Amino acid sequence: MKASRSILALAVSLFGLAVTAQAQWTQQNIPLRPGWNAVFLEVHPEPADCDAWFAGLPVESVWDWNRDADSVQFIQDPATLVPGAPGWLTWFPPGHPLADQSSLFVLRDARPYLIKVADNAQPVTWTVTGRPSLRRITWRPGEVNLVGFRVGATAPTFQVLFDGEPGVAGQPVYRLAVTGTWQAVANLATARPQAGEAYWVRCRLPAQRTATIELETGSRQGLVFPAETVEATLRVRNTSAAARNVSVRLLASATPPSGQPPLAGPFPLEYWKADYANVQIGWEPLPPTLNYTALPVGAEWNIRLGVRRPATSPTTPGAEYQGLIEVRDDLGSRWLVPIRAHAGPPASAADAIQPAQDGASWSHAGLWVGEAVIRAVSQPAHPGNGTLPRPAGGEFSFRLILHVDAGGNARLLQRAYLVRRPPVLGPDPDNPGFDRVTEPARTVVLTDEALIPSVIGLGEVTGRRISSAAFGFDQPLELGGGRFGTGSLHTTVTLGYDDPLNPFQHAYHPDHDNLDARLEEPLPDGRESFTVTRQLSLEFTGEDPLNLNPPGWGTQEMGGTYRETITGLHRTALQIGGTFRLVRAAMVPDLNDAGGGLVAPAIRLE
Repeated sequence: MKASRSILALAVSLFGLAVTAQAQWTQQNIPLRPGWNAVFLEVHPEPADCDAWFAGLPVESVWDWNRDADSVQFIQDPATLVPGAPGWLTWFPPGHPLADQSSLFVLRDARPYLIKVADNAQPVTWTVTGRPSLRRITWRPGEVNLVGFRVGATAPTFQVLFDGEPGVAGQPVYRLAVTGTWQAVANLATARPQAGEAYWVRCRLPAQRTATIELETGSRQGLVFPAETVEATLRVRNTSAAARNVSVRLLASATPPSGQPPLAGPFPLEYWKADYANVQIGWEPLPPTLNYTALPVGAEWNIRLGVRRPATSPTTPGAEYQGLIEVRDDLGSRWLVPIRAHAGPPASAADAIQPAQDGASWSHAGLWVGEAVIRAVSQPAHPGNGTLPRPAGGEFSFRLILHVDAGGNARLLQRAYLVRRPPVLGPDPDNPGFDRVTEPARTVVLTDEALIPSVIGLGEVTGRRISSAAFGFDQPLELGGGRFGTGSLHTTVTLGYDDPLNPFQHAYHPDHDNLDARLEEPLPDGRESFTVTRQLSLEFTGEDPLNLNPPGWGTQEMGGTYRETITGLHRTALQIGGTFRLVRAAMVPDLNDAGGGLVAPAIRLE
């Protein structure tokens, strides 16, 4: 039995470490008095090991209601609990006579615990460092539930907290008294729950209430901004019985525990301000406090947040931007949301990006897709300057596709295929005769459709085709002038006089077929058709041409001034001008990387 418990402890510990890696940190201070204490742990401790957290404290035992194992009813006196009691997991300190009967090995977030402190001990504060939990209460109807609530220093009364929730409204609430016994709360209209304290509450019908406001981040990890992500949404919903005033503010993270990513600096958080009445629309730094007045009952406040990473990486390797978002309402409900952002080069492509010639890795590698918007064209017949681009009567746009390699070199593409390469299998040395995954599934960027079968193996085509009707070349064209994102890049696109896509060509018109009068001999360039050349120039600017100033500008979005000189259409070269914007569609530093090895069957991605 002892061996099986050790295996269970190891498995749970590994699980706890897996979910707390790369988190944001806060400290919960829990006062413990001699005797019994009912506490509600609002953070996921790091590490989660009970022996580590209770070392040096006068704690005699810790009890966790494991309601998934059994249906536990209200216990009037915690002193009557014995090891192995139905539905309870128990921890005893090393050296305790009952230590070998321990069944509780790690602490979990959003959990109530009964903690027995030695009767002759002095009051002590238990400080727990961890990631704030976003778990809600899972009420079990028809039972009493041991629960804690998301409240601050001031809280709504139990009556107000449960108002509008038939399953718990008006039901008995029990609080652990100083005497060590559970006593019913006499007046729910005046009594208030305390942060970090656990209560027995009878639930009559299915219920959901945890606080008077609820949060949705899309992940139990909170708001996470990987290297390729610059935006996220925080949703705040009013679950109370009346309109609520809600406030949001950014708090600094506590010092990360040992072994966790260090802090990269102040969190560069912004929000999307949409004040249509005062015509104030755009991205702005998050103010000290962001407020919503009178959020209606059942309504949601969707807060669009973004992270604007600096152009330089942090000086400390592996550092991350980490912080906390505090969300409160006017009744006293309080949530803490972990928030973190990758601060260095794109992590998902870091292994594939090789150092450039100057020794620095290039963080813009990948496929970029966007458009050029033409707003000015020269007029050769203009009596003044026929080569000067002049504002056009309308706008004309076309798609731009660029690929940037690990050295910062950019290429203009006419088309690209984003294909999902399935896992690559290889012999498993530990299991002769069996295969194992030697290379995980990944996205590749191809410019040649003929390479797709070598990528997907024996599966159906999985991916997406992106093309631009503004160009007709086959092979990628290298853009000269420097690295992508800095200065100006340029290239020349040539369309031969006999190319089927040439605008002078017409297969069914004798004056535009490049053949003589007898339709026998081909004519040279300049007789019926002309070679067209387009000299393109992309000049990157620090400002967004659309003045949207998104938080991903400079990392996930780029743009600037577009210029082009066209010869061959008119005896005078045509000058056009406008702007361009590009968005990174895939962080893949290599083109046409078909790879090798035994490919597993492809799985279709929608």
